[in-house]
Amino acid sequence: MRQRGPARPGRKAVAAAAQTLSGKSIFFFPDSQLEIPLARFLTRECGMTALEVGTPYLQTGIVGPDLDLLAEGPVISEGQDVDLQLDRARSQRPDITVCGLGLANPLEAEGLSTKWAIELVFTPVHFYEQAGDLAALFARPLRRKALLAGEAAE
Repeated sequence: MRQRGPARPGRKAVAAAAQTLSGKSIFFFPDSQLEIPLARFLTRECGMTALEVGTPYLQTGIVGPDLDLLAEGPVISEGQDVDLQLDRARSQRPDITVCGLGLANPLEAEGLSTKWAIELVFTPVHFYEQAGDLAALFARPLRRKALLAGEAAE
């Protein structure tokens, strides 16, 4: 079926990043309250698996529809218990960990690819035109890791 309308360019742009993201796992530390809609987007549109989706505050009146679309899979955690969340992230070894700046460097040193949560707050992700940009933000750490691994293997 041929796609029409304003969503078509967005779906095409997302498809490019989804090739990298499909089948990969993601863990969200609570930071921005964008975690649940981002997890919905990444799982439904990019083929990722959300292992845990942490959010500082769970307002089901706002994110309820996104929660419904995350039907199966991720643990949803509210609030911050960083030690327990770190234990779960370390044991699950996600392909991408979304976290604050204070956790990113230590997790990178442990071999986990990270995406800074603050970067997502300042990234324009409005309407279909920028959906591909959003997906590409998550694909970049995986591509970088693959490039570095390839260089190290040579």
